[in-house]
Amino acid sequence: MTDKRRFSLPDLPHACFTGCLRGIEREALRINPDGRIAQTPHPTALGAPLTHPNFTTDYSESLLEIVSSAHPTLEGLESELERLHAFAHEHLGEERLWPLSMPPFIQDEFEIPIARYGNSPQGLLRHRYRVGLAHRYGRFMQVIAGVHFNFSFPALLWDLAERDHSARTQAAGLRNESYFAVLRNFSRHAWVPCYLFGASPALCRSFRPETHLGPTPWNPDTCYDPHATSLRMSDIGYRNKNQQKIRISLDGLDAYLRTLSCATQMRDPDYRRMGTRSPDGSWRQLNDHVLQIENEYYSIARPKSPKHPGQRPLASLRQEGVDYLEIRILDVDPLSPLGVTPETMAFLEVFLWWCLLQESPPLSEDERFMNESNLRLVAYEGRGPRLLLRDPDGFEPLEIRLARLLDALEPVADHLTQATGEPLYRKSLDRARSRGRHPDETPSAWILGEMQRRDAGHTGFGLELARRHADALADIRIGPEDRAQLENGIRQSVEDQERLERESALSFEEYLAQYLAGTPADCPPIS
Repeated sequence: MTDKRRFSLPDLPHACFTGCLRGIEREALRINPDGRIAQTPHPTALGAPLTHPNFTTDYSESLLEIVSSAHPTLEGLESELERLHAFAHEHLGEERLWPLSMPPFIQDEFEIPIARYGNSPQGLLRHRYRVGLAHRYGRFMQVIAGVHFNFSFPALLWDLAERDHSARTQAAGLRNESYFAVLRNFSRHAWVPCYLFGASPALCRSFRPETHLGPTPWNPDTCYDPHATSLRMSDIGYRNKNQQKIRISLDGLDAYLRTLSCATQMRDPDYRRMGTRSPDGSWRQLNDHVLQIENEYYSIARPKSPKHPGQRPLASLRQEGVDYLEIRILDVDPLSPLGVTPETMAFLEVFLWWCLLQESPPLSEDERFMNESNLRLVAYEGRGPRLLLRDPDGFEPLEIRLARLLDALEPVADHLTQATGEPLYRKSLDRARSRGRHPDETPSAWILGEMQRRDAGHTGFGLELARRHADALADIRIGPEDRAQLENGIRQSVEDQERLERESALSFEEYLAQYLAGTPADCPPIS
């Protein structure tokens, strides 16, 4: 861990900027033609969600997750996302993909079917973990959809830096330190992507019947805030108040592993009273700990390591270190059938490079609280006039602070554009500047404007967008070679799941005990 700059932009060769990898995980509820959540199982034509690398489910059987592979270019990533979305659309029948982060009308939480993954211990673990989420937080929160942007810096970067710092650190240590420096700086400025790309200023009243948000003047079933950017990232949505007591350190890999491991091992009094089993013997939760497993921690960004089937993420991080970052702050973009645009991804790359190039001292508790407060304020009121954000020196208007930060991003955007020949890096920065000067150009403002223009509530507006996006996906053509590869992947996933169920030698209880024992840590006494 360090608070000094490791890298200087002028010293980095262009080759450093062409070796990055990026990928997308896009969540989308399947809905019926009437806008209600689909009650059908995950489509068999999309393979087995436990083992397919591209088509899986998140919390709900109805919450489809489309996962790309890692790509060296934005163009290649967009092309794969188009193929995956078009292929999924072909097998939805009359169903559509919900185009907004906040869900449509839900009569009762039991309309939200919990995802199932078969009868292998691995599949049962995924299902019963989600049952625990339902008991802890309710099902409504679990069907909020988002887009996760995965990004890795090039290996050449660590090789170059190691030559200058070999006396103090190895390449792996430098890589881990650098990624955590980025995470700290990202947390300091997370309000920026929230303002620029937030796209959930409204929600259906069925999602949160009792809320301080007022109903829209054109639809009493829809709640909104006139200046909100991302209610998904507010206390109403994804950033659940139940987890506000959890403090996970970003001071470095060891501190992160220690604090997150402890949260998965310390018992919680409320969850202890809940118990792990119902009177009929069915599972309520995997355990009574603060977090059942580390995936339950709802962070805006996560360090990730290479995936190994059956291995806990913390164990993988401990053994192999940080391989890439998962940025989890993006709302689903309602303007794109893919849920995200290459321009948005280009801006995030510029932003992450800038976070790497800045000093990144440890986060104090006061600064952590300040960062969370700024993010919450922008989520609720980001487009409000004369909105003030706090920094260590006092308060400053959002538009002034944003303009200064975007100016600082300009050399990075220019460097990326020159190195890659991709104009989106500079274009994304220009678009961000325009949104900073004109809040009515942000996605959140566009949504409210369109809802008002169409006299449509949240669900009605989303349903209209879903139909429009379905038409766009139907126009995408999948080449014979790509189609054959997708279909082979479907068959392989089914065979892989069947093999897991056939060859599993452990009972679920044995498998769970071994899985949970995979990340020892020095924790305070269990209370």
